[in-house]
Amino acid sequence: MKILLLGKTGLLGSEFPEILEKAQIEFVAPSHIELDLLDFAKVDQFLAGNFFDKILYCAAYTDVDKAETERGLCERMNVKALENILTHRRPIIHFSTDYVFNAPPNFSIPEDYERKTLNFYGQSKLQAEKLLETSNVPFWNVRPSWLFGKNKENFVTKILKLSQEQDVLKIVGDQIGRPTSTKDLAEFVVQNFLLKTQEVGHFHLQNSGNPVSWAEFAKYFLKKKNWDGEIREISSDELEAKVIRPKNSVLQNTKLPENLRDWQEAVDEFLGIIL
Repeated sequence: MKILLLGKTGLLGSEFPEILEKAQIEFVAPSHIELDLLDFAKVDQFLAGNFFDKILYCAAYTDVDKAETERGLCERMNVKALENILTHRRPIIHFSTDYVFNAPPNFSIPEDYERKTLNFYGQSKLQAEKLLETSNVPFWNVRPSWLFGKNKENFVTKILKLSQEQDVLKIVGDQIGRPTSTKDLAEFVVQNFLLKTQEVGHFHLQNSGNPVSWAEFAKYFLKKKNWDGEIREISSDELEAKVIRPKNSVLQNTKLPENLRDWQEAVDEFLGIIL
């Protein structure tokens, strides 16, 4: 088996090289300089000259706020680059997002739930999903959410840094989801989508455990750090964010017999690495 890993420097993509090496899976992971996915002619030349059994597509435009003003770049990265790669008809594992949904509260979202986006980033990922569905290329579209990991800034590292500078943190309390470890997700994908055979389609993968709000999530790991400041829960409206985000990001895995471990266990391990 030979894998093409795209997006190896991102929050999720950076987890794969070590895991693939341990699994003794041959892979090629070109840098952005070596292979610019927006240089379609170069991508065509590269894929025409190299064979891969599957593509791990971790490359994406992920800045939700900037996507509203950088729509062209977001669409080229999340939609047009993928469209170009799909013309080469290589089986592909693609990573999408909970942002393709706008589900009511107190509901676990299954893979086939109606998609409805709230912002341009979500719209671009929905366009990508529709491309996969109409491509006649074997695809496995994985939707995670609330990713945290050691290789890039994320909610955990951001809040830990703020907690060193401020005694009071205002954090949203009406957006609910499950935090997901990039390490756990990458290991699960290798074990279940590369080393095993799965039916094509959409898959929901989060760490398991009780859903929490962003504020509750922060309280959990700041307590572990023995931070003695105050977290003030605010509503999404009070946040005055540039972009509307889903209030329900609780995804339900209805397709695979196994789930990722409890998010609290994953966070505890992560804190042990970075603190």
